[in-house]
Amino acid sequence: MRLRLLGTGSADGWPNPWCECASCRWAREHEVRTQTAVLIDDLMLIDCGPDVPRAATRFGVRLAGVRHLLFSHAHPDHTGPAALLWREWATAADQPLDVVGPPACLDACRAFVGPGDGAAENPAVQAAGAPAPSESGAFQFHPVIAGGVLAVGGFAIRPVAANHGGAVIGPAVLYDVTTPDGGRVLYACDTAAPLPPRTLDALTGRAFDAVLMEENNGDRPGFGDHLGLASFADVLAQLRQRGAVVETTRVVAVHLSHRNPPGDALARRLALMGAEVHPDGAVLNIIPTAASDAASAGVPVTVRHGTRRPRSASGLPRPYRVLVTGGARSGKSAEAERRLAAWPDVVYVATAGPVAPGDTEWAARVHAHTIRRPRHWTTVESADLVPLLGTDGPPLLVDCLTLWLTAHLDDDPVDGGWPARVDTLVAAWRDTRRHVVAVTNEVGSGIVPTSAVGRRFRDALGRLNAAIAAESDEVWHVVAGIPARLR
Repeated sequence: MRLRLLGTGSADGWPNPWCECASCRWAREHEVRTQTAVLIDDLMLIDCGPDVPRAATRFGVRLAGVRHLLFSHAHPDHTGPAALLWREWATAADQPLDVVGPPACLDACRAFVGPGDGAAENPAVQAAGAPAPSESGAFQFHPVIAGGVLAVGGFAIRPVAANHGGAVIGPAVLYDVTTPDGGRVLYACDTAAPLPPRTLDALTGRAFDAVLMEENNGDRPGFGDHLGLASFADVLAQLRQRGAVVETTRVVAVHLSHRNPPGDALARRLALMGAEVHPDGAVLNIIPTAASDAASAGVPVTVRHGTRRPRSASGLPRPYRVLVTGGARSGKSAEAERRLAAWPDVVYVATAGPVAPGDTEWAARVHAHTIRRPRHWTTVESADLVPLLGTDGPPLLVDCLTLWLTAHLDDDPVDGGWPARVDTLVAAWRDTRRHVVAVTNEVGSGIVPTSAVGRRFRDALGRLNAAIAAESDEVWHVVAGIPARLR
């Protein structure tokens, strides 16, 4: 299965031609993106805004061989009907083309096709086994609605409902496409979170080979019915939980805009979720899972150059231990949370324990952390980390080691006191079989405390951080919201 990304940008592209923000300036120097569209096996094109035909020319791609054109909804960056008129002026004019989309998309196309073209329509989405539409005219229009199945040219097309706009633009759909060689692709652009329950039900167990999912808003407040980095992670976690995204699925972010951080920072953020970002024109050659299964059964399979090896569900080897440190309000907790935001099962370990009655300032801090966590995470309030590290289970996020030390700094010296506790914790951290991310504070760069207990605490935390860092696979330091890798 061959996917060519003819565009990966939003409606206004990236950079926005009118904008001088830092993100747009980065894009002008490094990577220009135009409106999102994907070409599958050179036969099927999904979405065709005004940028797309010119992008194809720029990448040396001829569209004459395209036999199936799918529109997701009638917003102009996805449905550019003038392309159908241009096709009528070309050598491909007498070749059949299936034009598939919600009714509003086909209505937009009718003004751009000649008399007689597209006159024969399939009145509804083809159910499995239903007769094919009559063959009349170069354009065969196929109105689609969520919940049906359409078979064209060996492709099976299953439109599912998007959370985007209203009936006037479609209503918008996402496409679940099975290719002739058994490849499974989910084209999820445009949509907001949450996905409709019926969409999640329809995608359950699909085990896609590739998922192209929009990520438009970055960390900015919601704009339109689109995903940002946090909601992208939420939807991806749901797809993993339901078996739509599995270990071998390649997740690619598309519909990218300047609302995101600059491209290098965005790529790092998406990689934490197990998602990829590629430039316009990129080609992804993917061996479908069905073909891989056939190969294991002894059936010959053609292996195409560029296929990646399967990843673990987290994209990282297990066990994997990550320490994130930083000063007060540096963004270290948010950085730690991003590393696990897209995974369906996470245990958040709050080492502070319950909020003391009457401490409104601390309650506000705890509340800010609580509302930021994905709703599907489980929270455990405990400073007893060793048993959690010593048992198998989903990933752990420990926030934070500073408060863990606070809880144990005055332990009975008869039992070895806090140094013995630290040794036990470090051993559990080293030997854990879980994926674990821990947050801690960097307190050694400030003013020397005036009290003996303050100096004792600072020194103890410095030693704890050094000991945990020595047994970690990755160590990060966050300064002013920007993470820097130390190991």
